[in-house]
Amino acid sequence: MTRRQTLWTVVLAVVSGCSKSDVEGTADGPDFSNLVPVSGVVTLNGEPLAGAVVTFLPPQWSPGIGETDAKGEYSLSSSGRPGLAPGEYKVAISLLLSAEGEPQGLGPRSSLAQPPGMLTAKEMLPREYADLGTSKLIAKVNPKGGHFAFDVKAPGLVLPTPTASPAKEADAAAEGDQPAKPVSPGDPPAPATNSVPAP
Repeated sequence: MTRRQTLWTVVLAVVSGCSKSDVEGTADGPDFSNLVPVSGVVTLNGEPLAGAVVTFLPPQWSPGIGETDAKGEYSLSSSGRPGLAPGEYKVAISLLLSAEGEPQGLGPRSSLAQPPGMLTAKEMLPREYADLGTSKLIAKVNPKGGHFAFDVKAPGLVLPTPTASPAKEADAAAEGDQPAKPVSPGDPPAPATNSVPAP
């Protein structure tokens, strides 16, 4: 099993729920009444990192998950609800890139039918950041929420520039300008545009 599969197997297992013996609080599940806003920014060697998935893993129940935008900024949600419960979390930051260099964010990762990009995806970040089993990153969320900045140190790592896949190139061509219809000598002339009405 690859590192990316290991990471998401753990995450999905936690999302699915833990045994009731491990749960503190309500018998029916986690308490979402005290969620607080949690956001932040992720950089790679000091530069904004886009398309990364940020996971805050609590001791039990569902993790908080978010995805970085073009500025490297993210905000977290728990089981589809914005925010996290206060507490201490283990943090992982993962950047999966397809063979074409396209980030595989939350959409592709959570899809029931694995898209082509995920089949060729490779984890780009070091295990000490990307793997929940080995990550040393910790975040303590206080009762008012928090903003957490993480700078991934990976000297020499150069991310590939995304290239269009053959399927995407075909789609782009289909959406482009259609060639003009040839005109036969017997066809009526095309109506004029911006013409001035005859008096």
